[in-house]
Amino acid sequence: MRVSSNTSYELGIAALNRQQVTQVKNLEQISSGRRILTPSDNPAAYVRVLEVSQADAGNTQYAMNRQQAMAGFGILEATLGGVTNLLQNAQELAVYAGNGTLTDSGRSAIATELRGNLDELLSLANRTDGSGQYLFSGFQGAIKPFDDTGSGVQYFGDEGLRMVQASASRQLAVNESGREVFERIPNSGGGYQSMFKTLSDLIGILETPVTDAASKAAFSSGLTTAQGNLSNALDNVLRVHASVGTRMKEVDTLNEGGDELNIQYKQQLSELRDVDYAKVISDLTQQQAYLEATQMAFLKVQGLSLFDYIR
Repeated sequence: MRVSSNTSYELGIAALNRQQVTQVKNLEQISSGRRILTPSDNPAAYVRVLEVSQADAGNTQYAMNRQQAMAGFGILEATLGGVTNLLQNAQELAVYAGNGTLTDSGRSAIATELRGNLDELLSLANRTDGSGQYLFSGFQGAIKPFDDTGSGVQYFGDEGLRMVQASASRQLAVNESGREVFERIPNSGGGYQSMFKTLSDLIGILETPVTDAASKAAFSSGLTTAQGNLSNALDNVLRVHASVGTRMKEVDTLNEGGDELNIQYKQQLSELRDVDYAKVISDLTQQQAYLEATQMAFLKVQGLSLFDYIR
């Protein structure tokens, strides 16, 4: 059966177009560095690329969250360290105040130093993190947690903990409740007492003149109570400090896991979508040869068809 000239021409053009489309696609792959350009290239691989890309983006966000958390932990740890040093200094002053050779003026001088400690403690309790959020205000990061109302230092925060998503399955608290750190201190006489009141009471004891046996006994009893409360306050701060340290170590562990996941995701994405340059260039060279051969065949067929028509 003889093929018509029009049909032969159309078949030839279609063959040329297919070769050119394939060649253009390979050129786009080389230019973009991607093997999969559209979902139709490989639907299953395209879906998998989306899944891995989303997982990779989530892993990157968790890493940023952990970095922010570590910055906050650093400030929190330094602040708790400052509170620890302050309490230890107050303990040393309380012990020295028990020296029987001290006069009222000597004890008053110690009280003056402790007032400075009390002001410093209030400053530490109102410290903020790198983003301006108060460390010890609970959920209310913008609310100044402690203030001296004239009748003593009062807490205006809450007991909430601000959580950060440190991994797909782990959240970490990046702050502490001021009530838990500074106020919920076991009292030697029962119940709880804040650090601020403990220092204020000790200052009051030291500023009270010792004039007779009764006042001497009251001073000794009050000093013993203050020393016990200071010890309880220090134990509480060290407990919270240890908790922060534990969270920091956990972040280090999560960072190691996150780094491993980052490598895995990048490898998977490369295997799924990155172009094999050597193969594509080889295919392109081969396609160029096919295209040239197809063009020559097309011209030859068209030439014969024209000759037959003339004949």
